[in-house]
Amino acid sequence: MQAGDAPRTSVLLVDDQPADLMALERHLEPFALHLVKACSGEEALHRLEDEDFALVLMDVRMPGLDGFETARLLREHEAQGHVPLIFLTGSPPEEHTLAYKSGAVDWLRKPVEPEILRAKVRVFVELHREREELRRQQTELREREREVLEERSLRAEAERERLVVELREAVRLRDEFLSVASHELKTPLTPLALRLQLMKNGLRTDALDVERLRGHVEVAHGQVRRMASLVDSLLDATRITSGRLTLRRERDVNLAAIVRDVAAGFETQAERAGCAMEIEAPARVLGPWDVLRLEQVVANLLSNALKFGAGGPVQVRLAEQEGWARLTVRDEGIGMDEEVRARIFGRFERGVSERHYGGLGLGLFITHEVLRALGGHISVESTPGGGSTFTVELPCSCPEEAGGGPRHDA
Repeated sequence: MQAGDAPRTSVLLVDDQPADLMALERHLEPFALHLVKACSGEEALHRLEDEDFALVLMDVRMPGLDGFETARLLREHEAQGHVPLIFLTGSPPEEHTLAYKSGAVDWLRKPVEPEILRAKVRVFVELHREREELRRQQTELREREREVLEERSLRAEAERERLVVELREAVRLRDEFLSVASHELKTPLTPLALRLQLMKNGLRTDALDVERLRGHVEVAHGQVRRMASLVDSLLDATRITSGRLTLRRERDVNLAAIVRDVAAGFETQAERAGCAMEIEAPARVLGPWDVLRLEQVVANLLSNALKFGAGGPVQVRLAEQEGWARLTVRDEGIGMDEEVRARIFGRFERGVSERHYGGLGLGLFITHEVLRALGGHISVESTPGGGSTFTVELPCSCPEEAGGGPRHDA
């Protein structure tokens, strides 16, 4: 998160120790947040009455109102009860249950690990900004509806009803997304915290088990990569919708090499899914493209094919014809019907239940917009139970030089 990406977001820091407050402020400095400090539970409640906060970080042990009692009073106040609360505690693990019972969403052990603190704060700040954006959109839609009702006659009643339906659907989709995003973003944090705790415990023993420690590090690293990928998807979606998606074109980028490299990175996942990957590509397919964005496109398509491929083979084909690169990714999985195909490239759209397959519903949306920015496009052919074929077409020269598009011979 950089200053200027979104309106100022406030976070409340509550601790009776000035040194600890200063440490929290220092750890969170890269986020450019509005940090409000309180030295007691009583002061924290007053602060919460005067300002809207994305998150509260509160010490448990404080004179007067301790953290648990402050949290109880906070939850009793209807207007403030929705604010996420993370406890900071140096207490034994037995008291962590009390933290959740008092309404906290999580806890951090003192002294706070800066990287874990920043990872957790990032999640709730991004969710808060999504909620604020939803409120802004709702306000704009309500204003638009009011203007329509004032300016148009009875004929406009049908337009008004359509807007109401669209508003309700937009709210439903955004609420559903926030729920899924909250779950997806919090999922890596629990195993990450567990592995870090196991590593700490292992370091306290006389006999250091290097192999076990290496295993914990690898799992923790994987969860960090997963969290970074989820946050990157959220930021990409924000950049796209605000018109701030940028490309870094390079000359003679080899799409064939990108396809092979990305596919190699999915070999382990393919083995776990029981899907045999078949790659067919020439040695070189060159164009003025963005390497990282094309890696993202290929990774999204392969990830979907393995996720929904139902253990069948995944075929990847790349060819060049008349100045256009054509990439197809074919799976033999669950497929989709016409209604799903019509909306699958939309933001927050999923063709299946998130309970069974997870995901933020952003991968194909980002893929579609990246390809459009590169002067290309993507399409899908699919039937329920008959697998899916995604086709990407990209000009091998700059869009203004590529002509009207690829020619499809009969």
